[in-house]
Amino acid sequence: MIASVVREIIAPALRGCPPACGIVTITRVEVSQDASYATVYISALKEPKLALASLEERLREIQHQVGKKLQIRLTPRVRFRLDESGERGAKIEQLIDRQLQE
Repeated sequence: MIASVVREIIAPALRGCPPACGIVTITRVEVSQDASYATVYISALKEPKLALASLEERLREIQHQVGKKLQIRLTPRVRFRLDESGERGAKIEQLIDRQLQE
């Protein structure tokens, strides 16, 4: 439930990322067992670090919106991370292709 609320609040904020980032998406939201943290993984088509910086600049506002929407005693602290699983997958695929060609 908490993860879906966090996703719902952050999704519109992605539109505020600079156009240079290309398409920015939330790949997953992980909430710690004690619900003290909500880690939001994002990916961006062109400039992922710029997208991450843009979201972190608005973190205070986003955090406030999460607290307001959840209305629970302890609001999870939102933190953003780049989802590098796509890049890792591409690297692994390249290594496999290289091995098959040898």
